[in-house]
Amino acid sequence: EFVFTFLLCYVVLSVAVSAKTSNPTMSGLAIGSCLTCGVNAIGAVSGGALNPAVAVGIAAGHRFGDGSLEAAIAFSAVELAGAAAAAGAFAVTHAVDLEPAGEKVIEA
Repeated sequence: EFVFTFLLCYVVLSVAVSAKTSNPTMSGLAIGSCLTCGVNAIGAVSGGALNPAVAVGIAAGHRFGDGSLEAAIAFSAVELAGAAAAAGAFAVTHAVDLEPAGEKVIEA
C-alpha cells in the first residue's frame, strides 16, 4: 500500500499538478497505468485500496463479516504515510514549482 500510494501520488503531482512537467495529453494514461499496476500487484493482498477513504469503505462494507476498524486505521495510516512521502519527494525534485510567484505590481 505504501509503495503504490507513493507512486500514484507522485505521478499525479508530476503529470497533473506541476507547472513544469504537466502533460494534459498523457496524464490520464500515466495515472491510469499506476492504478492498474498497483491494483493488480496488491489487489489480492489488501484489496488495492490506495486511498484511505476506500480502505475505510471496504472495512465498513465488511463490518458484519471479516472487516475491522483496526485494519482500516492501519491501512489508512500507511496510505497517508505514502502520500506524505510522495509530497516530500515532489518538494525535493520539483522545487521550482513550489517557489512563490513574484509579486506583480499594477501601475496606474
